Amino acid sequence: MMNPLVIALICVLSILTLFFLVYLFLIKPGKRRAEIDKFKSLKYAHRGLHGDGVAENSLSAFRAAVEAGFGIELDVRLSADGELVVYHDDTLLRVSGIDARVDEKTAAELSEIHLSETADTVPTFKEVLELVDGRVPLLVEIKEDAGKYGVTEKTVEMLRGYGGDFIVESFNPLALGRVKKLAPEIMRGILSQNFLSEKKYRTVTHFLLEILVLNVICRPDFIAFNCKHGKNAALRLARFIFRAPTLAWTVRSGEEEALAKKRAFDGIIFENYLPKG
Repeated sequence: MMNPLVIALICVLSILTLFFLVYLFLIKPGKRRAEIDKFKSLKYAHRGLHGDGVAENSLSAFRAAVEAGFGIELDVRLSADGELVVYHDDTLLRVSGIDARVDEKTAAELSEIHLSETADTVPTFKEVLELVDGRVPLLVEIKEDAGKYGVTEKTVEMLRGYGGDFIVESFNPLALGRVKKLAPEIMRGILSQNFLSEKKYRTVTHFLLEILVLNVICRPDFIAFNCKHGKNAALRLARFIFRAPTLAWTVRSGEEEALAKKRAFDGIIFENYLPKG
């Protein structure tokens, strides 16, 4: 008769193995390795090539990135009248000095609001697409705030008519899940980081996002992770088991770029310096 201790050990190991296999199923990314190859090793200018009098997410910043030959990372959200505009924050305060939400202003009103005291104003997504015109790849972050829907659907609709190279990303796996349903051909990436290191992010949702189990909702083609958190166990496991393509954000110096490379990130999203190559 088998020793009860051995039986208990076998049961525990079996349960742990089952949990591990379920976890692997949950974090498993998409399978489009060949399609994502041309995007994964690029250098993307975070909100365009801004600084030195050039505002973030401005037409001037995007024009500078195009001229320098860098890919462009940008943010899309909805105006009050349902137009896609390019703006990172949900409020206008930090960049434009106006204490109001972006979605409280119409696209026409936003077009009169200046960015960081420059001549540039808030651009529409359509204006940015017309400016870039396929000359460099785009990395489009979908900003879908809680209870604010429609930005994902409109982004998909507009990108379907765009002739250039692009991929999309979001911190919101539900938004990416809708991209997967509406346009499975569009390559998508999940954004994440070590959320629990910051008190304001210590929620169940952020914990699940950090350990990548919400990948099951959207099956991302790549993972964009905070460049300072490259040792995250879930990230390393997804890369080791599934060869998941990874981008590092936001790299702000040559030293951080070297560290991102050391930690096996494929590409970078950068600002405040010019990467080599």
